[in-house]
Amino acid sequence: MKHKILVLGVMLSCLLCFTGCGEQQDAKNSIDTNRYAPEQFNDDSMRYVVNYFENDSFEKWFLSDITPENFEKELYLKIAPASENDDQYNVIRKGYDSWYKAVDQIGYNSLETLENDINVSDVTYNMNNKGQLVVTGIVEGTKHKAEMVIYMDNRFNVTDIGVTAEKTLGEKLENAGLNTLMGMGMAFSILITISLIICLFPLIQKLGTKNDKKTIAEKAIDNTVGQIAEKEDLSNDAELVAVIAAAIAAYEGSGSTDGFRVRSIRKVNSNWKKF
Repeated sequence: MKHKILVLGVMLSCLLCFTGCGEQQDAKNSIDTNRYAPEQFNDDSMRYVVNYFENDSFEKWFLSDITPENFEKELYLKIAPASENDDQYNVIRKGYDSWYKAVDQIGYNSLETLENDINVSDVTYNMNNKGQLVVTGIVEGTKHKAEMVIYMDNRFNVTDIGVTAEKTLGEKLENAGLNTLMGMGMAFSILITISLIICLFPLIQKLGTKNDKKTIAEKAIDNTVGQIAEKEDLSNDAELVAVIAAAIAAYEGSGSTDGFRVRSIRKVNSNWKKF
């Protein structure tokens, strides 16, 4: 019993340690007053920032047919000159791209009613463990809610903007199921491919062995022919030709050829006389 209590105590201690190592954030709607002026960074100003980007910028750009593809062409000269470099322009462009991809999931009835269908319902802010001010606006549409997260420094410069649509539990489970099926399908496809390759190994080996045997046989024949050619004695070919020529000359009634003389061969009686 004491052993079980000791193990339980160690587990609780580990959990507390992991909890303490997690991301530490300040309380809701609070700022670091040493770095952020309270009179400037308050509830009203934070709500103004979120509404400025959501209602006054992103929605109006969307209704003006501004897309991530033509964003630079249409808005660069309106945004970039207001800052010393392109950092603010790039942040706003990235934020609009994120909002543009999420707007269909947030939902609206039509372009004519979009400004009324999508609204900011709540705004909170706090300091994260990196000392950054994080402003979170809840954007509600006809389908889903979304979080617009804005990071700001103490000079009111926006360093990052992201919009993420929230999904219902059913949608999350559906996506998880689809991902699981896709993963299993891919795994089975790989296994089937590997199995087919393994099944082809014997056939490939037989073809290779057959080709090797054929090559060996051809080499053996070539070697045999070569050896016969090397060992063949052609020294008597000249005499054979001369003899054949003399025989032909005698048959035709001509004289001897090259010193060869052909004599008639008499048939010898094989019946011997008995004495």
